[in-house]
Amino acid sequence: MKGNLRQPLVMASLWLLLVTAVIVGALNKGPVFDTSVMALLPESQQDPRVERAIERVAADFSERIVIILSASDRELARNAVFSAAKSLDSLRDSAELIWRDDSQESIVDQLYPYRFINLPDQVAERLASGNFQHQQQLALQRIFSPLSGVRVDPINDPFTLQAEQVMAFRSGFHISPEQGLLRLTEAQLPSYLITLKLNSDPFSLPVQQKILSVLTPLEQELESQGIQVSRSGLLWHAVAGAEQAEAEISLIGLGSLAGIVLLILSVFRSISPLWIVLLPVTVGCVMALSVTLLLFGRIHLITIAFGAGLVGVSVDYAMHYICERRIRPGPGLVRHLFMGLLLGLLSSVIAYAGLALAPFPGLRQMAVFSVVGLIAAWLTVLLWLPVIRGNHTPEPLAAATVLQRWRNRYPALEGRPYLIMALLLLCLSSALIVWWAEPRDSIRLLQTSPEQLLAKDQEVQQLLGSNTSAQFLLVTGDSLDSAIQTEERLRQGLDKLVQEGELPAYSSLSQTLPSQQRQVENAALTRELYKQQMAGFAGVVRFSEQQEQAALSAMNTGSSIRLSAEAWQEQPLSQLWRQFIIDDSTGNAATVIRLQGSVTPLGNQHLQRLANSNSDVFFVDRIENINSVLGTYREQITGWLLIAYSLVALILLWRYRTDFWRILLPPLIASLVTFACVVLLNGGYNLFNLIALMLVLGIGLDMGIFLYESSDSDHTWLAVTLSASTSLLAFGLLTLSKTPVLYHFGIVILPGLLLVWLMAPLMRTKTTGDINEHSTWKL
Repeated sequence: MKGNLRQPLVMASLWLLLVTAVIVGALNKGPVFDTSVMALLPESQQDPRVERAIERVAADFSERIVIILSASDRELARNAVFSAAKSLDSLRDSAELIWRDDSQESIVDQLYPYRFINLPDQVAERLASGNFQHQQQLALQRIFSPLSGVRVDPINDPFTLQAEQVMAFRSGFHISPEQGLLRLTEAQLPSYLITLKLNSDPFSLPVQQKILSVLTPLEQELESQGIQVSRSGLLWHAVAGAEQAEAEISLIGLGSLAGIVLLILSVFRSISPLWIVLLPVTVGCVMALSVTLLLFGRIHLITIAFGAGLVGVSVDYAMHYICERRIRPGPGLVRHLFMGLLLGLLSSVIAYAGLALAPFPGLRQMAVFSVVGLIAAWLTVLLWLPVIRGNHTPEPLAAATVLQRWRNRYPALEGRPYLIMALLLLCLSSALIVWWAEPRDSIRLLQTSPEQLLAKDQEVQQLLGSNTSAQFLLVTGDSLDSAIQTEERLRQGLDKLVQEGELPAYSSLSQTLPSQQRQVENAALTRELYKQQMAGFAGVVRFSEQQEQAALSAMNTGSSIRLSAEAWQEQPLSQLWRQFIIDDSTGNAATVIRLQGSVTPLGNQHLQRLANSNSDVFFVDRIENINSVLGTYREQITGWLLIAYSLVALILLWRYRTDFWRILLPPLIASLVTFACVVLLNGGYNLFNLIALMLVLGIGLDMGIFLYESSDSDHTWLAVTLSASTSLLAFGLLTLSKTPVLYHFGIVILPGLLLVWLMAPLMRTKTTGDINEHSTWKL
């Protein structure tokens, strides 16, 4: 007897040591949680330059927190900026604070030396068309009008080219220095800009807590003083995602546990089976969390929310153990259950492992979390429960008899042609619906941000005049200057799209920094302007000969200088445009032209043609790129789903011979009917619906396998029913999730598993005899 007990104790001890080591290793590493929705997205397969540009553009938004303070009174708004800056200064170790213009010279002064070579587009076009007279008339109006509001310098800038520069600059940027602060020029109320540039990941929970511990009370205090606070930044989206995930983890996990507790107490009328069931579930969840942290370094909160459904699946093994123990005590119980538990584990593991087929880091985490959790729960049942439970006197459960009576009144499929025809018609109609279904490959399936946050982002973008879309043009070149030259050629086509209403607006580096070639052309236009109009202008303003010569000398000197990219980047005003430079290294320079607003479908086609006509230009539509990748992997998952069913059919055929269909048909029919209903409900299907079908297959096969391996025991049917109930509860709660990925899993798995359970009795072969006999399956 001692020899019989020694080996189980040794195996149980080894499993305990392994579980303890893994948990301690995870605790030493420390839990790191991720709330970034981007972690769920496919890995990029773009050109490296495009990939780098996407990362840079995304980082510009993710790293910045934009705060705009507005008030009806100018001094009140300015004082609020000083007060806010003082509070935000406490975050200097976490973020760089930008709230004032520290440059000694204004933008006007910075632009002034280059007024002859940095001509706005409309001025260059005017002069290139020979309309020099119009430029002279504009200059005279500004000089003689006391309300012109521009710097007037008749000697050094008689044709007010510097005024044209300033107006063009301000039309592109709605920010202007005002007595050291950054004022928004287009806002209705006096409004000032404060920016925080984060030094850390905004999805880090400690970073979120630290930043919000300052920002939240500051915002409340300012609003109490009558200050209107507009803010934008990825940080708030990350916080909202974390809060949502935490709430759903509680809902799904605690809901599943509550369901298990109620089921166990109502069926077993005892508290002791509850601890036996919860032990494997607890070990499975803790091991899943620990191994995921050790492998990935961090764990996504959506992974935990999805993994909370693991509670409803991992409980299966313990349910079968304690139910079968009621009628089959003794040391041979594990051997009796082993094959059914093993095949059930393999089917579920294969299904969950299918999540890893899609190249989504988040889904791969879900796969690892679920597979590890299932294996850990399975090993706990086999290694610990026999040692903990010891011997037990048989005591059949009344619930098993009640369920068996109900099942035996259930019609069997075999020998009922009308029932067979009804199922065939149902499957055929479902197959036709699925065949004609339209896929819905949209990144919006991953959108988790509340509408309120999106509205605040939109408000800030409008105040800043930067309603940037998810599309942009990437321009590459051997040098920054060559990239700017390419931009200047592209802008002719872009301006045409803006005029035709296909593109609302765009922003580019070349609008503020002309190429060397364009500077030469502008200098020539300026000299021609002076040649054509200087004499007439001097006569109107009554220049002396010396004054006229001084004006010509200033022009000759100013038009001969050149503004290099290096010199431009040393100027304070270039800070506002650095985001447009992806790379300025020699031989590998790249810039972006940012598109604003909603581009029309025809505009998208034109933009694509513009990019295709130049090998150095790439049209990047981040949303469409991700949608395309989603579609590609949807097709791959479809193929894998068909392969999985084929492999499962072969395995079942090898194990169960001609009875394999009794196990395979319930999940197959349930998947087909459920999928058709989802298509009708949502008007299409997506990648996550298909992945959910993998889970219906794996979990649904468990029911048939357990029933067959146990010779259709009434207590096995009870265990199957209890397990199905917990699974339905766990995945049913996913349908309440506001996280689209989890929702699209839930709406497939919930009805799918319910249909599997309802159809399982249809597949049995009825025999004569007592309804409690355990031999109603044809073996």
